[in-house]
Amino acid sequence: MTEVEIKRISTKYESFRLKDKTREKYLLQSILENGVVEPLSCVTREKDYILLDGFKRLRCCHKLKIFYVPVTTIGKDEAESILHIIRLSNEKTLTILEQARFVDELKKRFGLGVSAIAKRLEVSKAWVSVRLGILGEMSDYMKQEIFSGRFPIRSYMYTLRQFTRVNKIPKQTVDRFVEAVSGKGFSQRNIEKLAYGYFRGNEQMKKQIENGNLEWTLKQMNGESGYSYTQEPDLSREESDFIRDLELWQKYMARVLGKLSLIRGGSKMFEKTARLLLDGIKESIEVFRKELRHYDSGEHS
Repeated sequence: MTEVEIKRISTKYESFRLKDKTREKYLLQSILENGVVEPLSCVTREKDYILLDGFKRLRCCHKLKIFYVPVTTIGKDEAESILHIIRLSNEKTLTILEQARFVDELKKRFGLGVSAIAKRLEVSKAWVSVRLGILGEMSDYMKQEIFSGRFPIRSYMYTLRQFTRVNKIPKQTVDRFVEAVSGKGFSQRNIEKLAYGYFRGNEQMKKQIENGNLEWTLKQMNGESGYSYTQEPDLSREESDFIRDLELWQKYMARVLGKLSLIRGGSKMFEKTARLLLDGIKESIEVFRKELRHYDSGEHS
């Protein structure tokens, strides 16, 4: 370990690591009180250093105007050092997307094939292919929003990625959704609700999300909008009752759409019962569609 002036440290791989403002905030306070306890991991290159692990610590040092930091040298060869970082990684040190960025770099910049990477890392070729595949599914915009910390990685991995793969939704459409919700501080659960509203809801809900009316959309999906069209004047009691029925139908349809994913993850009895009820609903919807067609064509008296 050695003390190194921070201006000699290259941050060329900073975009390969996920940012987390919350963790960085606590780390800033820790460094303020105790200094940099854990050294930064670098590749040496002549008189300079290339940082691979410790970007949060380095950013904190910049903010606190700390000009010298402890550094551990991994090696002098970039590719070997990247392999070393991946080999020692786990979920706490490198996420699957961070591993994917480094694996992609080994393949594209250093010319290592899937078999060579797998052999050097002592993992299966499938392990390498999965990571390259995940990265290949993402647009540049998606990578930018996730690695900047503006869009939660878990929301991508467990919600958006499923839409992209299973429903074959174009990357541009997914990007429009991410642009609408990114950086707003929504919980993973609310992002999941908004995703179901956007990709499986009606056109009105999709437009509301694209226009930034996210709180309105969540209230609609939760049945908390507060306003009812039954409050409109000049409605008879019979008309008001019918409008209320339509509102309730819209409300519960939105709620069901937001929870459809539960069917695959529930118990066998839950799945069996839910699918039985859904079959009945589908039949009712078909009848309803036929009646609407008659109504729209003027055949309904």
